[in-house]
Amino acid sequence: MRQESRFGAVIVNYNCGRLAIDAALSFLGAGGAVAIIVDNASPDGSADEIDRVIKGLVPHVPEAPPSPIERRAPVFADPGVLKAGALRLIRSPKNGGFAFGCNTGLRALAATPGVDRFLLLNPDALIARDSLAAFAARLNDDRAGLCGATVVGFDTPHKVQCFGGASLDPFFLIGRNIGEGADCSEAPDRQQVEARLSYPLGAAIAFRRDYLARAGYPDERYFLYYEEADWALAGGPPNRPAWAPGAIVYHRYGAASKSRRADAGQASERSPLADYHMTRSRILFAMKWRPLLAPVAIGAGLAQSLNRLARGRRENAAAILRACLPGKSAPARFEEAPAAAA
Repeated sequence: MRQESRFGAVIVNYNCGRLAIDAALSFLGAGGAVAIIVDNASPDGSADEIDRVIKGLVPHVPEAPPSPIERRAPVFADPGVLKAGALRLIRSPKNGGFAFGCNTGLRALAATPGVDRFLLLNPDALIARDSLAAFAARLNDDRAGLCGATVVGFDTPHKVQCFGGASLDPFFLIGRNIGEGADCSEAPDRQQVEARLSYPLGAAIAFRRDYLARAGYPDERYFLYYEEADWALAGGPPNRPAWAPGAIVYHRYGAASKSRRADAGQASERSPLADYHMTRSRILFAMKWRPLLAPVAIGAGLAQSLNRLARGRRENAAAILRACLPGKSAPARFEEAPAAAA
């Protein structure tokens, strides 16, 4: 039995149905067994579009990354020849956030015979042909917990967004992507990266079934952002975050969260919604894991709000300020809230 066929994937969709289908087909083309798309009550008709493709009622032509890295292009499965049940849709009655959507799909996958490896894949991400094999090899180490990929930009020249994931500043609790802006050829030693790695980037996270038993499901109080950092800590010391260097993931930055970044390494132009949830989730993370640093997280948010105001981004400044106010530990009720991390 090929190790790739032990994987099931969850793709959480909100208003980006065609991208979510592409992500699922890249996973199945890489040898995965089952891909579940969870639609978080998209108002744009995404769920109906996904359903029509699954049923073969309409054609679907995936969009491949331009000039992909040599021998690392995605392979898209043909929806017309998939085994029954290989591509599934779950319609959520509400947009409960990224962790909520992931958990909805993971509970369905956990009941699927033969699946004991899992992949959370953003709808704006595609995995290359050998990525599942690379994930499987790294997860054969019992000490490996959540496993990240080599995430690169969708467009040429496919600059690195991260090697594995990010390191978390122990005081300000701000994540910094490892290797951002580098070329894939500049990849450092795996052990050096893992020594700095606090959590994998949410674009693609692989893990074994036993991690769920140990860490539980992602905390649904995080509507967007910081789920990965929280979940990595929930696994405890036996399972350190890991990196599979050969797992290449092409990522359209911000397509799910409505943010923009022109080039890897540049500061993102986050949407007001993304700014709100980044601030809110950082404060929630501090209150849960580093309570003494909660005032620092709130202070950093207030300073960022002033910075946004000085740059003329009043909506962003107001959104961050709302996130810093008391009583904002519950998910926001934004109608335009996306369902996947940036």
